[in-house]
Amino acid sequence: MLEAGRLIRANDPVLTYRGAVSLQEVDGGIAPWRIPFQERHLFFPEGGVGRAAMPTGVRVTFRTDAEGLAFRYAARPAPEMPGPPETAHVDVRVDGKPVASLPLVTDREVHTCRVGALPGGSDRLVELWLPGLNQFVLHGVELPAGAEVGRDTHTAPRWVHYGASESQGRGALSPTRNWTATVATELGLDLTSLAIGAGCYLQPLFATLLRDLPADLITCMVGMNIYGARALNQFTYRPNLVGLVRIIRERHPSTPLVIASHHYSPWHDPLEGDGYLSLTEVREQTREVVDLLRADGDENVHYVHGPSLAGPETAHLYVEPRYTDPLHFNQEGHDLLAAAFQRKLVELVPDLVRS
Repeated sequence: MLEAGRLIRANDPVLTYRGAVSLQEVDGGIAPWRIPFQERHLFFPEGGVGRAAMPTGVRVTFRTDAEGLAFRYAARPAPEMPGPPETAHVDVRVDGKPVASLPLVTDREVHTCRVGALPGGSDRLVELWLPGLNQFVLHGVELPAGAEVGRDTHTAPRWVHYGASESQGRGALSPTRNWTATVATELGLDLTSLAIGAGCYLQPLFATLLRDLPADLITCMVGMNIYGARALNQFTYRPNLVGLVRIIRERHPSTPLVIASHHYSPWHDPLEGDGYLSLTEVREQTREVVDLLRADGDENVHYVHGPSLAGPETAHLYVEPRYTDPLHFNQEGHDLLAAAFQRKLVELVPDLVRS
């Protein structure tokens, strides 16, 4: 058991919230947001603001010689979705190695979660990877009496990713096993995830956020939400995607920008558009936009064809029950998608990532 000792409050500057865009003080704790929380209702005027308060990809990091620790938190339940329910976890890594994946209580009350013995030397880098599909408030980190603690100051190439619910982590068993987290860990990238379940529609405010965040690599996996909600059509999808890229380029004129279409979907790929864009047509128009931008002189924008990442052979790797509406990969699918996306990044931006 961890002896009573020092409490590091959630707003203590010794804690770094990597992957967070803004931090909100809530009832004595800190809620990490992936948009500027003061402007949250401008980002989601139609509702669904809380999706950006689900801290997928966010890590609370610090250095310590403590032999054990605990953290205080409050978490909300994940939203109801087709398929099996999600279980909230915090994953603990020490010096980059997994130590524990801890299930959380999601009743909105403050709880304490204890971590066992921490391996490694006297100056360990501790990372607490927060849940991807639950709103979360950190109320502090408990360390044994006399333990030293310091700020995490390491640097790595900064990767900003924009996507939908699968990028947010639906179907992954824990935060570090989300495909984006796996890619970031394997390639040594500092991830900021702007993945918003049921909210990836090429909105102008997300374009300006992608523009304004520091980034050495920007990736977008687009199309499924637009197709599913019939949000854009054959006249509006291409100009909106062009606009997204041109806004990003205002402050990232030469940053590698990789735009991927959605991978194969066994339920949706065979369907025709019936007056709207089919998933196949969305992919075709995505490729056309990237070709157009490259022809216009943007040599650092790249297209990745979704089915080349995961094709029909992956039709059984979904969390939703068979014969329903399979949209989200299970853990095996996340692992496959991570490996395929990682290979593409090594191919397209070899000078940035470690292979």
